[in-house]
Amino acid sequence: MKNKILQISAIIAIFIVAIVRIVDNTEKIILHWDFWGNITSYGSKYYIIFLPIISLIIYALFRYYKRNPYKMNQISKIEVTPDNTKLLSRYISIVASLILLVLLYITVCSAQITKLQPTIVIAILFFIIGYYIYTNIKLRRK
Repeated sequence: MKNKILQISAIIAIFIVAIVRIVDNTEKIILHWDFWGNITSYGSKYYIIFLPIISLIIYALFRYYKRNPYKMNQISKIEVTPDNTKLLSRYISIVASLILLVLLYITVCSAQITKLQPTIVIAILFFIIGYYIYTNIKLRRK
């Protein structure tokens, strides 16, 4: 339940930042950074509307997989057990929250409210990869 509130709050915040940025007088947003956080591309402020749309699509996709966790992985046969269902649901919920928080951070940085710190994004990505490996090891297979 806490993750769902966090996810919805992140989506609302992404929408608010995007709308405030569109209403603002400045015409450009940051579209791209290099690996070190240097700005490499600017674009029209209207491109920021794609970030809330992407966040809604990601939220819907993860909600679907949370309800049907075994459809997420068709390659390896995961045994259908209560423990596996709980583990997969927790994994999906945590990863969805982290991805939405990264999207919020990128939206805030694109709107030039704060400067992008690539170490934050990289740290979260490494955590997601590590958590995936941990979850994958814990799952019981057929």
